[in-house]
Amino acid sequence: VLNPPTDCLSPIEDLLIKKGLSKAIDSRFASTATREPQVTQGNPFQVEVGLVFGGDLNSDSPIEILRFANRVPLMYQQGGCLLTKALESVDWKRYGLEQPGGRGIPKGPAAVLVHLASTNVQFTSEAKEAVAANEEVLEEIRRALLEVGRGLKNHLKKSSQRKKAQEKFELINVILPEISKKSSQLLGREEPDLAPVITQIMNAVFCEEELGWDKERKLATCEITVFNYTARARAYTILAKWPESDSVAMKENPMGGRKEAHGLWAWRLDTLNPGASATISFSLSGLGRGDWGDTDIFFRGNGDIIGATKIDEKLLEELRNREALRAAEEEVRSKDDPVIDGLAERAEDPLQDPAREKIFDMGSLAPDQEVVE
Repeated sequence: VLNPPTDCLSPIEDLLIKKGLSKAIDSRFASTATREPQVTQGNPFQVEVGLVFGGDLNSDSPIEILRFANRVPLMYQQGGCLLTKALESVDWKRYGLEQPGGRGIPKGPAAVLVHLASTNVQFTSEAKEAVAANEEVLEEIRRALLEVGRGLKNHLKKSSQRKKAQEKFELINVILPEISKKSSQLLGREEPDLAPVITQIMNAVFCEEELGWDKERKLATCEITVFNYTARARAYTILAKWPESDSVAMKENPMGGRKEAHGLWAWRLDTLNPGASATISFSLSGLGRGDWGDTDIFFRGNGDIIGATKIDEKLLEELRNREALRAAEEEVRSKDDPVIDGLAERAEDPLQDPAREKIFDMGSLAPDQEVVE
C-alpha cells in the first residue's frame, strides 16, 4: 500500500517564519526547523517550528507560544492542545531556558511558533481551537523542537565564548602596550612587536561572521573571518549555512568551495599562519533587506574555533541520505509509467477497450438504425 502524496501540503517555509517572527518580536536570535512530510492514519502532515530568543522579550515570564494549523492561528485552549503538550515534554534546561521540575512551559526571553500542516487536522472539538492527541504528530513536533533547541544551545555557547574571548583580548591589548611602553622608557629601548606575545597569550582561533545588505546590487552579503592567535599554522574547512531555495541563489563566491548539502557550503583554508587571518565572502540573490539575519558556522580540522561549531559528520551524512532519497522519489514520480498511462487513456477514450466498443456503438446508434448481429 502506497502512502498518499505529500505535495498537497502548504508549509509556511523557514524564511517566512524567520521574517515574520523577527518583524513581530524584537529578538537577537532566530532558528527554524521544518520536518519532512509524514503520514498518519492515511493523512499526510508536516511540522514546522520557529524559535526567537533575546531582545525585548521578558526573561522572568513563561515563553510565548504561537500555535498554527494550516496557517490559521489557534487562539484558545492552549493547555489542551497537542502542540503545547509537545513543547512541555521537552527538557528545555538542556538548551538554556528555565523549566522548574523539567516539565511544563519553560521561562525565558523566548517565543516558539509551532505550525501543523495537514489535509485533515484532528481537532479536539468542532470549534477547532486545539489539536487532538496523536502520537505520531507529537513525536514529529518533539523532534522539530529539539532541533531548534540545539540551535539555541549552540547560539548561547558561541555568544558566551565570544564574550569571554573578547574581554580577554581587550584586556591584553590595554595592559600589554602600557607595560611595553613603560619598560621601553625605563630601559631606553624601542618598543617591541607585541603581536607574537599576544598570540602566545591568547592561544586560540576565532571566527566572526557579519551579515549585510548591498543596497545598490540588492544582494545579501556574508563575511566570515578566521583569526589564528596560536603559535603554529592551522588548516581548516569552514562550512556555512545559507537559505538555499528555488528563488535564492549564491551570486558571488570568490573562494569557490563546494556544496556539502542543501543550504550548506564549504571552503578549504589550507594554511592559516600564526597571527594571520583569512576572510571568506559571498553574496546571495533573491532575498530582501532583513530577510537573512543569522547563520551557523561549522568547521573541520584539529583544534577548536571560538565562534564556530565542529561539524557532526553523522548528522551530515544522514542529511545527504535524506536528500538523495527525496531526489530519487521525485525522479520516479517524474517518469512516465506506461501501464498507468495506458489505463488513463482507456478511461478517457472508451473506444480503446474492445469490451466497451460494442456497448458504445450500440448506445450511439440513431433511432432509425437497426443492430445487425
